[in-house]
Amino acid sequence: MHSLPRARRLRPALTRLPRALRTRPRRAAIVLVITSVLLAAAAVVVGYVRTPLPTRPQDGVTDEGSAVYYADGRTPLFRLGANRENVRHGQIPDRLRWAVLSAEDRGFYGGHGVSPSGTFRALWNNASGGDTQGGSTITQQLARNYFKGLSRDRTMGRKVKEIFVAMKLDRSRAKDEILDLYLNTIYFGRQTSGVQAAARAYFDKDVWQLDVAECALLGAMIQRPAYFRTRGDGPAARALRARWRYVLDGMVSMGRLGRAEADRQRFPRTQDEWTGVGLSGQDLLVRHRVEEELASVGIPMDSVVNGGLKIYTGLDQRWMRHAEQAMREAREPRWPGTVHAGLVAVDSRTGEVKALYGGDPKRSQIDSVFAPVAQAGSTFKPYVLAAALRKGLSVRTRVSGRSPQKFAPNGDITPMTAPGYKVDNDEEIGSLGAMDLVRATALSVNTGYVKAALKTGIADVQETARLFGVPASALAPFRGQAGIALGTPDVAAVTQAAGYAAFANGGTAVVPHLVTRVVDAHGRRVPLPWDRPGRRVLNAEQAAQAAYALRATVRSGTGEHAALPDREAAGKTGTTDHNRAAWFVGFVPQVSTAVVIGNARPAPLRDLPGFAGTVSGKNLPATIWRSFMDKAVRDLPARPFPEPAFSGVAANWVDADPAQPTPSRRKPGEPAPAGRDGGSPTLAPTPAVPPEVARRRIAKQKARESAVTPTPNS
Repeated sequence: MHSLPRARRLRPALTRLPRALRTRPRRAAIVLVITSVLLAAAAVVVGYVRTPLPTRPQDGVTDEGSAVYYADGRTPLFRLGANRENVRHGQIPDRLRWAVLSAEDRGFYGGHGVSPSGTFRALWNNASGGDTQGGSTITQQLARNYFKGLSRDRTMGRKVKEIFVAMKLDRSRAKDEILDLYLNTIYFGRQTSGVQAAARAYFDKDVWQLDVAECALLGAMIQRPAYFRTRGDGPAARALRARWRYVLDGMVSMGRLGRAEADRQRFPRTQDEWTGVGLSGQDLLVRHRVEEELASVGIPMDSVVNGGLKIYTGLDQRWMRHAEQAMREAREPRWPGTVHAGLVAVDSRTGEVKALYGGDPKRSQIDSVFAPVAQAGSTFKPYVLAAALRKGLSVRTRVSGRSPQKFAPNGDITPMTAPGYKVDNDEEIGSLGAMDLVRATALSVNTGYVKAALKTGIADVQETARLFGVPASALAPFRGQAGIALGTPDVAAVTQAAGYAAFANGGTAVVPHLVTRVVDAHGRRVPLPWDRPGRRVLNAEQAAQAAYALRATVRSGTGEHAALPDREAAGKTGTTDHNRAAWFVGFVPQVSTAVVIGNARPAPLRDLPGFAGTVSGKNLPATIWRSFMDKAVRDLPARPFPEPAFSGVAANWVDADPAQPTPSRRKPGEPAPAGRDGGSPTLAPTPAVPPEVARRRIAKQKARESAVTPTPNS
């Protein structure tokens, strides 16, 4: 019975309990939410405070690389290292700034570095595995891509840190400074970073020259640079056009472009994707040579690829095309891979390489311009002539063209049965009589030139060749050997082109080089050794005499196929033993050009595609030389060669034939027998020649004497 009253007392309390239970959880939830918010805010504040403001850029992000240019000083050949070139604030046009902001961050100037809606979208994308780039402002993109300290991980923590960094950047740096850093850093595709490199790559312009449509295209490219295509009608090209139109419309909505002007814009045409020289793959050859030359003057590659250098070359873009065309006309791309061919043109005054062609890279990867791929052959003979001139002799010095001849070490003629160095002329020349060095040069007479080398001194010939630029290492194996007069050393085409430049410029040796000027990132010019004047190896009269003899080669000798239609040229043919290599090296006063064709196999150059028969210096190389020079010299005024006074000693190095009986004493004034000192040239061939061959040679020689038009020989 006692329970009833107790129950009555408990009932009101029980009725109040559910109301309390309902009220307290609500209060607890509110407290929990408030506490969570406060904790989150505190975490944000702590995270923001503890996030350092980055000051150091990421490794490589500021690397500009080094640009290499053609001779015009503005057309790029290629870049070494990063393809980026920093530009100043005033060099970036406002139309490009607004195009990029239209594409990437229309609220940039009014915001605080972070877009709330964009941030939420980015966080959601991160959580769901979507695009990590979505919603990032320009300041956030700069924080992520430029400054050191942020990883590339797809995590919430990394994204939050990016937001903190962006907020601090916005507070610590001016808007224009942030935008300039961004425009000089962002990737635009085509392996370019920054607006200047992109302007070059897409439009071959400087950034300040871009028009509205071009600026809008660069702004559009930022979103998906690896996907978009500027040409064609595929999905990537259509997507880019839509993005380009979106950028223009955004510029209108931002009040930075009138609607009528936006509607007048047409999608711009971009240049072909830039891969370097682009002329039959010569970029690899040029790149390698530029790197070698920079290294040779003490500029290491890490300074090149990271230093922002401007490297200028002497290469003429049109002349490069002329060189390629000349070789392609000769069907060079179809020649066997064992045949190495090169063409190189050198400014005769400075040594600057103006054009080159080292062969089609699909056929051969051998450097046929800067590497020695063949013996010099008879193109070495002008150094013998120069050595004689340096010793005070004249090109009127006389030698015997008789063939064969055998020489003693002092240059005297010895009987064929005695010890000595036996020399034969080319079979098309055969045995000739006495002649001066002009005619011996024009006809490439081996016997006469060996005689001249021995009489001048082999050591003097070698030293003269070295002074003209032939490497001592190429000459050393032939020290004291008379055969050097016939071109036994292996030499590079560029060496011969530069060597002959001294004959063209009046006697000053030049150093062949591609790099003409190097300017560092601060605008200071780096001194180069070839900036200094070259060494004079001949005086003006000696150079004029040598050029006179080499002019005779083109005018009436073995180089007739190289004659130019509107001006005089000089040069020398060269063919090595068994026709394994063939040359023509020639010049006009302003430029010297060498053409070489060599066979890596121990076999003659014969029946190449596009050329039937055996290749020698007088035919295919001379024809290629003429094809190139005929186009190249149209850019040059026709200048005459200096006429020599023929000063110096006109020595007489014509010996009596030891196989002939000693002539009886002559009366005063009586002429010497044919073929002897001072006599008329002998027309008789050597006794071993078959009669029918002898008759042909005699007829040819008579024709030469009457018409002064000798039959070409190498």
